[in-house]
Amino acid sequence: MDIRQGVRAGGLALVLCVLTACGGGGGDSDGGTWGGDGGGSGGGTPSAPAPAPYPDVPATDADAARFLTQASFGPTATEIARVRQIGYKRWIDEQIAETPTLVLPHMQQLVVNGVAAPTPQHRRNYWLWQAASGRDQLRMRMAFALSEIFVVSDREVADSNATVNRIADYQDTLARGAFGSYRALLEKVTVHPAMGYFLSHVGNRKADPRRNITPDENYGREVMQLFSIGLVKRNRNFTPQLDAAGQTIPTYDEQVVSAMARVFTGWTYAGQTDAQFGRGDNTSFAPMECHAAFHDDQPKTIFDGIVINEGNNCVASMTKTLDALANHVNVAPFISRQLIQRFVTSNPSPEYVERVTAVWETSKGDLGQVIRAVLLDTEARLPPPNAAFGKAREPLVKLATLWRAFNARYVPSAMGEVRFTFSNAGDLSNSLQQESQRAPSVFNFFEPDYRLPAADGVQGLFAPEFQILTEATYLSMLNQHDSLVWNNTATPPTTTSAAPYLDLVQLTALAEAKDHAGMVQQVNLLMFYGALSSASVQSMVGMLDRLAAANENAANRAKSLVLLAMASPEFAIQR
Repeated sequence: MDIRQGVRAGGLALVLCVLTACGGGGGDSDGGTWGGDGGGSGGGTPSAPAPAPYPDVPATDADAARFLTQASFGPTATEIARVRQIGYKRWIDEQIAETPTLVLPHMQQLVVNGVAAPTPQHRRNYWLWQAASGRDQLRMRMAFALSEIFVVSDREVADSNATVNRIADYQDTLARGAFGSYRALLEKVTVHPAMGYFLSHVGNRKADPRRNITPDENYGREVMQLFSIGLVKRNRNFTPQLDAAGQTIPTYDEQVVSAMARVFTGWTYAGQTDAQFGRGDNTSFAPMECHAAFHDDQPKTIFDGIVINEGNNCVASMTKTLDALANHVNVAPFISRQLIQRFVTSNPSPEYVERVTAVWETSKGDLGQVIRAVLLDTEARLPPPNAAFGKAREPLVKLATLWRAFNARYVPSAMGEVRFTFSNAGDLSNSLQQESQRAPSVFNFFEPDYRLPAADGVQGLFAPEFQILTEATYLSMLNQHDSLVWNNTATPPTTTSAAPYLDLVQLTALAEAKDHAGMVQQVNLLMFYGALSSASVQSMVGMLDRLAAANENAANRAKSLVLLAMASPEFAIQR
């Protein structure tokens, strides 16, 4: 058996064990449960009151690596040392102060360099490489999380090449606003032409029965359901509020959706005249502009009985509506819980959500303060409080973690292009089920309320990322990892390559010395934050011992270890 076949089969058996241990049953997958009842307590096991504070400076490399696993796209030896030197709080301060990595300037520079028509794949590849190599790790991770809440996708564009700058600027908008005001970011998202096109409120007109025109309801619905208040009223800890009959209380109804649609009339691409209103402009990335002639000037009653009565002033109508959304009591727990899921655990306790909600409320939705609270909460920093704690690593995060762990190197083309050609047609959503700004719908790649299947009709744990993980997709992911590890490990490349090259020099040197325990120790820190079980350590060392006994060379032993690590369930699940 080829080494890689053996690693692939062993890894599949391990992960299938994790999957099938959950039993039968299933969860909703149509997007309709977003903001639903959330299982009463948000799916988490209620915890005791917050434990005593932990030390700000981590005591071990493993503690620092675990923090970086949550707060960045993966630990590196350098960042582990930095966190141990300055502590968690100062590391976050430094990251918030870092200059944002922006995608649009790179796309524009490619044209200056002679790339006639940069494509969406240029954008995706550049972003992914910056996620793995950029200095502003926390901002990039936060913007990535926000992109899975305020979803815009390049799958649904009229001309993907022409709109590449529009999507790039939207991505940059999230990066610039990652640590700012939620309310300010909500407005920038609302008037961005990428969102206007994706959720079809660009060119939205007031009703005209004679011409059979009614306002488009798409954005009016999703800005409530997905971007702010959700479907049901919430307590501060995300548990649902219940009426006298024990039923959840909707936050809005179809009449409110209709009124919200009327709020978002009159907006179209920048630079248009009234005569051009609604005309397409795939190249525009300037904020959309208001045309009073096309805005519904009649009173509109939205959620909680709030009346929007600003006449034909569509800016004032939008401002009052977004203020009402941002001030709604649901927003803090609804968005906070999703940020906890993206960074720390899929099943936060109600107490964890409530503590972050409190910071949201006192800071008036300052996202920098909120993510600080998410990462520094005792439930995040102390050892996992229960078996439900943790989350599956997202496919792009796993890939970036691999590159960061082994100091990957990449040489752009002479014109500055990042040309990853290692995936099917250059699109990682085919092999990894995920790609930058390429979700299949506004409901993202996976839903925050997706649950693991469970037996006898019992609802399982929340596990969003598992919605894209099946036996088939696991194999496609593993095959992609196989190719990346096996074919891209050597001395740093000097010319443009298909993928970043892993630096396995240290691992190979340990293999040559037959220090297999030392090899596993290094992998354990960088990929598992020191949390590998003793059984897994023994299995990995045993594999290396058997390969050495079969006279497998040191380089192949190093690659086999990394590939097995990528295939293991302990790498799939972040705790």
